[in-house]
Amino acid sequence: MIFKEEDKANFETSTNCWIFQKDFEEGEVRVRDHCHFTRKYRGAAHQKCNAHFRKPKFVPVFFHNVSGYDAHLFVKNLNSMGERNIDCIPNTE
Repeated sequence: MIFKEEDKANFETSTNCWIFQKDFEEGEVRVRDHCHFTRKYRGAAHQKCNAHFRKPKFVPVFFHNVSGYDAHLFVKNLNSMGERNIDCIPNTE
């Protein structure tokens, strides 16, 4: 995790959870939440809030005007990369 000096000061002085904006009660466990992609510190959070906080597990991707290209190769390869379904909106003329 990337944790700078100003992040340390922010963590130590935080009075509420950055995820759900609930105040910290005395004796509650605070954790340093960070992005698992960029590794950057995001803020102080309750341990339970941090454990339940999830980013969506899908990324919408839009291809536009690729009918003259080999777009079917992209779709075939994407579909073979996992157990997820690929939904396409076909070109209608």
